[in-house]
Amino acid sequence: MVRIFTVPERIKLFKNINKIHKEIYGWKMIYDNAQRGGSIDIEGDTRAVPINWVPMGINEIKDYYFYDTNGRDITLLCSLFAWQAYYFNHVNPYDFSKYDTRQEDLISDSLGKRVRPDVDHPILCSESLLEVQQRKDDGKIWISSNWQYRPECYGPADLLDEAILASITKQAGGDKNLSDKIKERYWKNKELDKERFMMLLDRYFKGDRLRGRHWEGGYAFAASRTWIIKNSEQLNEALEVEDRHFQKAMEQYFRWFRGKVVKLSKEDELALKKEFSHSYSGFPRSQAINLCKQLMEEDKANPSDVYLWWGGEPNRDANYALLTLFFEVDPEDIGTSRFDEKVSRNLRTIINISENDGIMMNSSREYEPSVWRAIFS
Repeated sequence: MVRIFTVPERIKLFKNINKIHKEIYGWKMIYDNAQRGGSIDIEGDTRAVPINWVPMGINEIKDYYFYDTNGRDITLLCSLFAWQAYYFNHVNPYDFSKYDTRQEDLISDSLGKRVRPDVDHPILCSESLLEVQQRKDDGKIWISSNWQYRPECYGPADLLDEAILASITKQAGGDKNLSDKIKERYWKNKELDKERFMMLLDRYFKGDRLRGRHWEGGYAFAASRTWIIKNSEQLNEALEVEDRHFQKAMEQYFRWFRGKVVKLSKEDELALKKEFSHSYSGFPRSQAINLCKQLMEEDKANPSDVYLWWGGEPNRDANYALLTLFFEVDPEDIGTSRFDEKVSRNLRTIINISENDGIMMNSSREYEPSVWRAIFS
């Protein structure tokens, strides 16, 4: 029987990962609850308040690590994982903004200039986000990069809406009233589609089959199955299958559009399909290729157990998960040298790729002086 970690066991796991990170880089990770916000010093069992840190009581720990808007443990992919904690922040103090940094804010070591632990004002620097989760099926612990979605899914509006609305306007032939009626029909049917899907998604997370799709959540761009990829042969197989699947899913979308919204002219529908294809080619297709190539390059120098995950599992927000880099560890190894060696080797691989990627997996953030002190304490 699969044993799912209790909250104290999860915190012990986080402390072990943080310890290994500190041994590799010389500074700690800080944890941020994705839903609640606010930083946690994993090593010190403290949480950030303005300009300071305060101890977390035993009864607070679960809330601050796992609280979500529904009062339940955060679970990004409910049918895959029993629990999930995100985000663990790998901060790079050597990669900082030069515009708001003074010479006295920096110190030098063998690797170059970096932010001082006792800096007295906020500093903008790069960070890579990591996540930790436990699978329901076999209880394995996954340590991953930040999960990548179709970028449009981060906002309330789909970037393709602009092209879709332009096509509707053109179809109306300059008749504003007709154009407004078709656009209203479009928004109404999108919302009805989402409402139905959310009900189906709730049943899915309770064990039922997923019997619907959500166009706005990126269904046309979601993978047809889960791919775990390590080399070019596996990548090429996935690309071949998913290219065909995308064409099929796109045709399904346009059947929905013709039936629920409006039938476009052949010319306008073809132009809109080109917009969809361009979007798919940019993400997730090119990102899958890019991440896999970086993984293979990294493995040439330092072989790892890191894989590229490409799949179409939807999350609670009805957005389809697409890409992440991950490795798994046996729960029984926690606290042993096997665990330390595996996490050390693979964590470095994910962070190297994240920092080299620059856009999708690495970002910038301004950290307050109290956070810098905690990172280097």
